[in-house]
Amino acid sequence: MTGDRIGIWLIGAWGRIGTALAAMLPGLQARTISTRGLVTEQPEFGHLDLADWSRFVIGGHEIRKTSTVVEARNLFAGSKIVTPEQLAQWTPAMTEWDRNVRTGTLLNAGRAVEARASTASLKTRGERPSAALRRIAVDLEEFRAAASLEHLIVVNVASVEPPIATGDDMSCDQLLELLEHRDLSPVTTSVLYAVAALQSGCSYLNWTQSIGPSLPAMNELSRRTATLVMGREGRDELIATGLVFAVSDDERLRSASALLDVVRLCDREKRRGCCGLMAFLSCFFKQPLGNPPADIAAQRALLYDWMREVASAG
Repeated sequence: MTGDRIGIWLIGAWGRIGTALAAMLPGLQARTISTRGLVTEQPEFGHLDLADWSRFVIGGHEIRKTSTVVEARNLFAGSKIVTPEQLAQWTPAMTEWDRNVRTGTLLNAGRAVEARASTASLKTRGERPSAALRRIAVDLEEFRAAASLEHLIVVNVASVEPPIATGDDMSCDQLLELLEHRDLSPVTTSVLYAVAALQSGCSYLNWTQSIGPSLPAMNELSRRTATLVMGREGRDELIATGLVFAVSDDERLRSASALLDVVRLCDREKRRGCCGLMAFLSCFFKQPLGNPPADIAAQRALLYDWMREVASAG
């Protein structure tokens, strides 16, 4: 049974961007942090009936042994934007988020990532791809049920994976067949997470340079599962897009703000009953999926066209 909450599942939950987002959200919910730089807080977005920040809850996968609270203290040490007093105020919410974090997978994650992995994560190195997919799916479903989620959005903010030879010409069926029967994963870590998310009926956003849902087979899987997907490589500087005219002076908060905007807009698209590539979000990405116009102004126009369509539908 679903509720009215919206889940943000962070792959790489305790990394820099995941930590910044998990610290920023309680501030937005308590209205103790500036909304400067948030696109969806601009007046022209006010009529879209976007989800209130209070409805969002965070979980995720992580391969290290640490916590949002610890990483936030390190991340914002010496910051003039986020003070120790603010972090102390947001600690209960960040601690709650941490209870939702589960052990990630190391399949094809690379030696640099493995060197930072916890003992629990290192045990995943020998699992079959099919076992990893099922384990990830269980984590997503348990979070969905425990938090009474109406919509779960999986977001890749993990370290960029090393490249491996991945068949761009594989069909969706071929990809799923390989993942089910191979002893070793034929795809990168981000593709594995994307498959698990889409098969679980989650929306998927790739905020990194990793492959993720970029394979043609993933477009087919998204259509089959009636899910939403977009990426690749999120922008952390939105002034150049003309969407905002002031942003935070803190690079970490800029990226977290842009990602929160994308999550919020993704949820609005889900409520419309849509699926597939979210081309209207192209201006938020440096390498947007699909075949959007290369010009940023034209990409921005796609977003405003979408806004008018949503507004006219009521």
